[in-house]
Amino acid sequence: MKKQTPPFPGTQEKPVLLVAMPHITLHQASYFDLKPDQAVTFSAANPVRAATLPAGQKLYRVFGGQIAKAKGAFWAPEPPAKDATEGDWRSLNAVEPIWNAGTHVAEMTIQEDCTLQTWFGEIGSQPARSEKGIIKDWWLVGGGQQYFLQSWTPAFDDAVKIKTLGNTPWSDAFLHKTTMPKTEIAINFTPSEGNLAVGAHAHVSVLSNLTDALRLVAKSADDMDAASTMAEAANTVASFANILLADVEQDPKAVEAAIRANLHLGRHIEIDPTLAHASKAIEALQTVIHHAATISHHPKRNATTT
Repeated sequence: MKKQTPPFPGTQEKPVLLVAMPHITLHQASYFDLKPDQAVTFSAANPVRAATLPAGQKLYRVFGGQIAKAKGAFWAPEPPAKDATEGDWRSLNAVEPIWNAGTHVAEMTIQEDCTLQTWFGEIGSQPARSEKGIIKDWWLVGGGQQYFLQSWTPAFDDAVKIKTLGNTPWSDAFLHKTTMPKTEIAINFTPSEGNLAVGAHAHVSVLSNLTDALRLVAKSADDMDAASTMAEAANTVASFANILLADVEQDPKAVEAAIRANLHLGRHIEIDPTLAHASKAIEALQTVIHHAATISHHPKRNATTT
């Protein structure tokens, strides 16, 4: 019988599943109730407990995409291991791609003189889902540990500090595997006539430099929203670089148009000049725009068009 291809990383076909908590409300004196739609995300194989997180306690969250942000209700006791794959993370935490792109890692710290209530326990199994619905016979098994916090409340905002640590190991591995090694690219670089690949590969290098600069801003930003915005921008640029490399041999016209579109990159990536390391990121962004103008054979005056 032909082996089926998993619909996305971490899924297994007809695995042994963890029994989920029943669709009931969990009560604990002096704690917030865990509602039925929250309780069923836990496994019933081990007790689900209410606890108080002390000052200094750190938790970690993988996030990314349009839905999952750095601030959220579900947290883990540890960040992903350096050699973790996307499949490892999705399987253990039962996270669907339609919920969470899994591109960044956030760290939460309970602030001094504060505590925070939580429910924690083992993560239950989830049927694999796509935008069209449940994918028959395929599952994310779960089995990891999760903390559920009321992230939408003022008490949460007052008690925690959240910062973005950077990309997940599998996102970084993808970028490092496919992009060019970092090199110094002269701003007045001109590709050899008719050889678009040379220009595209050089452009990937300046995009890689911009990615690194944006990640540095994200890692250093104290403001959670600014950090998340810069991390998302870095991932967008990295994805664009990878697409250029994938298309350079197959679709030169698309590559040429995509590089030309970088002339207007400043409209889509706005860097607050007051953030730490912002000047490096702004310089890297201007270099990308100038480089795109050079490859597109635009006059130098167009290089600053944003």
